[in-house]
Amino acid sequence: MKAALALILVCFAGMSARAASVSIQLENGAFRVAGWSAPSSAPAKDWSTVLAVYTGPQGAPPLIGAYTVESGTLVFRPKYPFAPGVHYRAVFRQPGGAQIEKIFDGPARAVTPLARVENVYPSASVLPANLLRLYIRFTAPMSRGEAAARIRMLDGKGTVLRGVFLAGEELWDPAGTRLTMTFDPGRIKRGLTSNEAMGSPIAPGKAYTLVIDREWPDARGVPMVEGFRKSFHGGPAERTPPDPKTWRIAVPKAGTSEALVLTFPKPMNYALLQRMLQVTAGRRSIAGTVSTAQFESEWRFTPQTPWKTGDYQLVVDTGLEDLAGNRIGLPFDVDVFEHVTEHITTKTISLPFAVR
Repeated sequence: MKAALALILVCFAGMSARAASVSIQLENGAFRVAGWSAPSSAPAKDWSTVLAVYTGPQGAPPLIGAYTVESGTLVFRPKYPFAPGVHYRAVFRQPGGAQIEKIFDGPARAVTPLARVENVYPSASVLPANLLRLYIRFTAPMSRGEAAARIRMLDGKGTVLRGVFLAGEELWDPAGTRLTMTFDPGRIKRGLTSNEAMGSPIAPGKAYTLVIDREWPDARGVPMVEGFRKSFHGGPAERTPPDPKTWRIAVPKAGTSEALVLTFPKPMNYALLQRMLQVTAGRRSIAGTVSTAQFESEWRFTPQTPWKTGDYQLVVDTGLEDLAGNRIGLPFDVDVFEHVTEHITTKTISLPFAVR
């Protein structure tokens, strides 16, 4: 009896030792089953019933690829290259033995920094005391939910100012490369409690610095190439609504692709200049590209094709704002509080011009 039990234990130990010696290895992009001699011919179904590699959740199909037996070693080479950041689960179903699993990590994600702050608008170095919005343009899509921790404004002594921006959900463009930061409107509008208790975030004549941390991760999770700082001074509050009667239009000549230039007596909202003005000829919209200059006090429209002789209109949405949120015919101070977020209005005015 004791001899039989000893024999069973010896056999079990031998099986355990053999099972322990079997392992799955990853070499040069191929999965190998070491310590197990594969038969020269495939199983009745295929080798995927013996060795399979998965990347998805339980129940997901295995990766496709090519199986070979090389010097008695079963080898699987996936059809597609390994993806950065992906976990690969290799499963070896040993015939007549225990199942073996091992997790392999794909190559590390790219760590080369690509993103940086391209521009901050308004671009001027003197900004009105009742500035409503800042626009931050990045060179690559950025991760979200980081603005509160990565953006701060300093006074002239380098002290971080609190309660400057409106708290809440971040406002990004669809590409994730432009962020809108709104100053707390309760501190900008005269007559409101925050304005009377704390004053505007920006004071005339005072120095400020906008700081954006380099550690802000882009959409890949990689920090920016470098941080960003914009120094500026506060200027007088701007409370006069934009007046199209004071705008000047420089008309190009027929047969050229020169820009139509619209000049304002003061800087305007950068983001709204991109979409709230259009050029038409009758009912036909003219295709072209828009740019700004002179610290957003100049709007330039370059047509895709040369100008033709004729009558045109510059159609302006009356929701166009200056830097303080004043709209055409509507000062921000008398606008309702809920209108601090950007929206598109359907009311327009037309400024006619002729190309000759």
